[in-house]
Amino acid sequence: MTGRKTRKKDKLRGQRTHGKGDTKNRRGSGSKGGKGRGGSHKNKWSKYYLDFGGTKKMVPQKKLVALNLDELETALDKLVAGKKAEIKGNEIFIDGKIAHIGKILSRGKVSKKFVLKNVKASEKAREKILAAGGRIEIAEKKGNGAEEKK
Repeated sequence: MTGRKTRKKDKLRGQRTHGKGDTKNRRGSGSKGGKGRGGSHKNKWSKYYLDFGGTKKMVPQKKLVALNLDELETALDKLVAGKKAEIKGNEIFIDGKIAHIGKILSRGKVSKKFVLKNVKASEKAREKILAAGGRIEIAEKKGNGAEEKK
């Protein structure tokens, strides 16, 4: 004759921990070593170590340089050789974004006609460039994202 099957719950009656080990083990996520991926750099390292250690290479961005007028004239040959400046007739066209020039400062004299685009210039440098017959073109952004030449 077969007897009635006893439930696990009934078997564990009288045992303080109901088969779960120390009473501390049932508090929160303590017995698991942390919730989720907690402890993945410590006690759960063997489970998650393949996910760590990969590094993404960042491409360094070139910083914009501030040049004085005398430095601009001495660097002119290098800029033309590196195709960062163009000579058309008696004017020298330099785009600040291509040549990585952010600002022109006023030290030195200007003996050539510079046409500067996307470059800021100090007041004295602007006066010297305009006096030599050059010009400065700055593209300003409008509110709607379109650019307008000044």
